[in-house]
Amino acid sequence: MDKSFIASEDTHFWEKVSGTPAANVFISIFNAIQEGIEIVDRAGWVQYINPAFTAITGLKEGDRIGKNIFEVVPHGPLVKVLKTGTPIFGEKMEMKDAGIDIIANTAPIYVNKVMVGAVVVFQDVTEIKKLNAQVRESKGKIRVLHHKLSKVATAEYDFDDIVGHSFPVRQSLEIAKRAAVTESTVLLTGESGTGKELFAHSIHNVSARSNSPFIKVNCAAIPENLLESEFFGYEKGAFTGAARQKVGRFELAHGGTIFLDEIGDMPLPLQAILLRVLEQGEVVRVGGTESIYVDVRVIASTNRNLKMLVEEGKFREDLFYRVNVINVEIPPLRQRQDDIIPLADHILKQTNRKLGKNVEGFTEQALKSLSQYNWPGNVREMRNCIERAVIMAETTLLPEKVLLSSLSGEPDSGLEGEEPVALDVMEKELIRRALNRFGKTVAGKKKAARALNISLRSLYNKINKYEAP
Repeated sequence: MDKSFIASEDTHFWEKVSGTPAANVFISIFNAIQEGIEIVDRAGWVQYINPAFTAITGLKEGDRIGKNIFEVVPHGPLVKVLKTGTPIFGEKMEMKDAGIDIIANTAPIYVNKVMVGAVVVFQDVTEIKKLNAQVRESKGKIRVLHHKLSKVATAEYDFDDIVGHSFPVRQSLEIAKRAAVTESTVLLTGESGTGKELFAHSIHNVSARSNSPFIKVNCAAIPENLLESEFFGYEKGAFTGAARQKVGRFELAHGGTIFLDEIGDMPLPLQAILLRVLEQGEVVRVGGTESIYVDVRVIASTNRNLKMLVEEGKFREDLFYRVNVINVEIPPLRQRQDDIIPLADHILKQTNRKLGKNVEGFTEQALKSLSQYNWPGNVREMRNCIERAVIMAETTLLPEKVLLSSLSGEPDSGLEGEEPVALDVMEKELIRRALNRFGKTVAGKKKAARALNISLRSLYNKINKYEAP
């Protein structure tokens, strides 16, 4: 060790001051400080460490007192200061013998303008580094989750995507556009497949919340025992299997819109909770006690007659008035005869792009069949019908034969020239046909529900309603 820079007349300074009243006062002060302190003399011999030094590093007095810093930590800040006489502030370093990371402030000690040693004061930043790493990891996860959320929580359509110029459609569009620029709750009513979700997307995209989340919840597709946790989330340990906290759909929709599809199928107990959320603007996670504020605009839809459900005691009257602030009734396709051919052409173009096909149009007879068919499944049925026909087509024009093979029934449906058939009678007949075709097993009913473009739960409800075999 090179000691040529050490002044010999200062080597006994620490022996002279040790035990003096002044030194004892300073030692008491150093002992009370929470930062680690280490003092060395001019030659680098460790004279003092405070209790915080031991607490932070785990090193005892015997590990440091009487040891030379030039040998213990040859590249540390105390050595640098002893060599240069210049203070060093905010130096980050690793104490290898203690296995920790510290930030150190180091300064020379002068007495009568002569440097007699040096002192280092440091803080342990090992936990801070770990926390910073966790924060960076969390930020990365948040960015990924935000990216995923933006994909599933974005409204895809606007009013330009709604094809139709018939009076019933123009009337529905006018009401929907007026509702969109308000904060009022909107109830979309209409038969299955009429395009209620398309209207919901469009209303959100025109609203002031268009840049915020659009969260969809299908009330008929989620099992009843899971609805509350899906809506409002749950705390860790709230029930068996709740291994971690889950954020509910209402929290995800904060600042944006939540679309409650098939709200008529919501169980009564959950209706009461939903009503409280809509009125108070707060949710409580399952298993939690803390109220969480949510700012959410609600759009609901149903293919059922909510007034009738209210009369039957199956839907809360107060909730009905809460969601039915603005009602947009979307007409079935059979009431939009003027829109059938333009809509079929529009769907054909979309299907060509989707499947990479080049079907140019329909034969005259096929167009006649499209116009005469009753479309019990409405626009959704037409879309499925045309897609199947395009897949099976071998010509540039879709013929009637291929089109009819894709329909769920026959043209006219027995309506032309006869008395109109009640909707519930037709619906019951379609359910009967679907069950006969796919079978009455659970798997068969799932296929039947897909073919009818309704949820499995809705199918069961309708089977019970009509007592279908």
